Amino acid sequence: MTARKRMHLAAHFPGVNNTTVWADPRSASQIDFASFEHLARTAERGLFDFFFLAEGLRLREHKGRIHDLDVVGRPESLTVLNALAAVTGHLGLAATVNATFNEPYELARRLATLDHLSDGRAAWNVVTSSDAFTGENFRRGGFLDRAERYTRAAEFVATARELWDSWTPDGTPRPFAHHGRHFDIAGEFTLPRSPQGHPVVIQAGDSDEGREFAASSADVIFSGRGSGGCPPG
Repeated sequence: MTARKRMHLAAHFPGVNNTTVWADPRSASQIDFASFEHLARTAERGLFDFFFLAEGLRLREHKGRIHDLDVVGRPESLTVLNALAAVTGHLGLAATVNATFNEPYELARRLATLDHLSDGRAAWNVVTSSDAFTGENFRRGGFLDRAERYTRAAEFVATARELWDSWTPDGTPRPFAHHGRHFDIAGEFTLPRSPQGHPVVIQAGDSDEGREFAASSADVIFSGRGSGGCPPG
């Protein structure tokens, strides 16, 4: 008997990719927690599988001016999702977090924390940033070309998984050591293995490098083949 196919549904909090929803008075605030809680609870009642938050690390520009159709001022995604873990029961919580401007140890801790506090509902949408302007917010020379961004991202994800796996299922911590091109770290991870072991890894790049990275590292791939498609990075 042929197995029935299932569709997984995700709710994306409106904002950085929508140029019209902000004008609707029913769209509510992009900063008040009540807005996030309302949408997450609604998605959970509607039997959605997970709640997805995008990330915006810079003000977008258009012809030398700040893009007036873009939403700014939204809180950091992992902080919001940790709060939503307390007001939802089974909804997956997916945070978009950049692999170019973070470090594996710190981010692995933050994602493992979300997985613990949500009882195994954490997911990580890995992005790399496709413009040099974002790098200026972090460090001189912070922007990498596309191939280098994805090489770093692949090592970043692999390193995070080494950290998550450094605790055995029975709760025994083990030292870790990673010596690679982009990261050279060693020590002990301070959180026990989380309920999922690894948070679910999501990727959405649509370039050749992005698709190769997604195929090798991701559990879930966004495929934007409608009106607009996935980001080219």
